Amino acid sequence: MDELGFNKIAAAILATALGYMGIKELAHAVIHVEAPKAPAYALAIPEAAGAVEEVELPFPQADWIAAMDANRGARVFKKCTSCHNAEKGGANGTGPNLWNVVGAPAAQHAGFNYSTAFQNSGKTWNYQSLYNYLERPTKYIPGTSMNFIGLKKAEDRAAVIEYLRLASDNPLPKPDPAPGPEDLVEAAPMDESTVINETPAVEAPLSTEAPTETPEMEKPAMETQEQ
Repeated sequence: MDELGFNKIAAAILATALGYMGIKELAHAVIHVEAPKAPAYALAIPEAAGAVEEVELPFPQADWIAAMDANRGARVFKKCTSCHNAEKGGANGTGPNLWNVVGAPAAQHAGFNYSTAFQNSGKTWNYQSLYNYLERPTKYIPGTSMNFIGLKKAEDRAAVIEYLRLASDNPLPKPDPAPGPEDLVEAAPMDESTVINETPAVEAPLSTEAPTETPEMEKPAMETQEQ
């Protein structure tokens, strides 16, 4: 095969390829249909079978009350002594003295300069509010000058609250346990998809009855600044 014959064959192949591409683009231009911006219809997605419904347990549960240990509370409270004391007649520090704090309105300790956020909080230090406050002070009362990060463990918060409960001229009684999972199931039967969430839900009012006897405490030792 001479050079001219090879060139003819190559030209024929190239022409065929270009012709195929041209026909394809021409057909696409003639019959092209643009897709709509929104689908003409949408399929409804049914809810997944066995969806879980959470039921929050009211505060306080029996296991939380069982964690109210004054001895453990005294040890945890040592984290707080750089700012507070819980001694009767004790002086204010960076934070106020905490004697008689459980059951008292917030920002009421004489002689302490509370932040505006604290003064306007309208809080009363019952068991639920103390529990929430000690978990994350700046979240519970935004704008507070208390820079303590909080007590992560629920057991530590329960123990400190018990320690402070006893730091009082007239300690309030421990709270009664709120209905537990079994009580809620009996009151309102649930199907298999229902689960119990043991996160405290509501603030429980404090009782005003005094206990028959007050256990001895270790010498107060809450790295907090306002209460």
